[in-house]
Amino acid sequence: MAVLAILQDADVLPPEGTPDANRVIKVVIQFQSVFMKSSNPAVQAFLSQALAAKTGSGADEAASRFRSTGWTSDVLAALSEQWAATAIDQRERLAPGFRQFNISLADFDWLMELVAKACTAFEQRGQNIHQVFAQRRREMPGGAQ
Repeated sequence: MAVLAILQDADVLPPEGTPDANRVIKVVIQFQSVFMKSSNPAVQAFLSQALAAKTGSGADEAASRFRSTGWTSDVLAALSEQWAATAIDQRERLAPGFRQFNISLADFDWLMELVAKACTAFEQRGQNIHQVFAQRRREMPGGAQ
């Protein structure tokens, strides 16, 4: 999965075989499901706001692409930035939607922290998450970006 690969490339993925490594695999999969499938209004509003802030008029296209192909670097970056900009009381509104998928606000906070650290690591190397994600996606079966 490209998300795990970029976290590994950024050297922020927990060591293989540790409880945190298993946790990151779970949260990457579960949060993709949350944002793709949840009918919770707060969850869908959060995704929409994140994509609108990041992509402007391309938000609907970005959401549609995500729902058909899974994680994209645009969605990850948008969610990370939206999460950082969201007040704690606003974050709490997401908890019921997350609980439906057996994950928590703490899980999402941790995932978004990993994504933010990956973005910083890539920037320090003169790269960006979008370039690395696209390359990793091309290397995966199917070769889609």
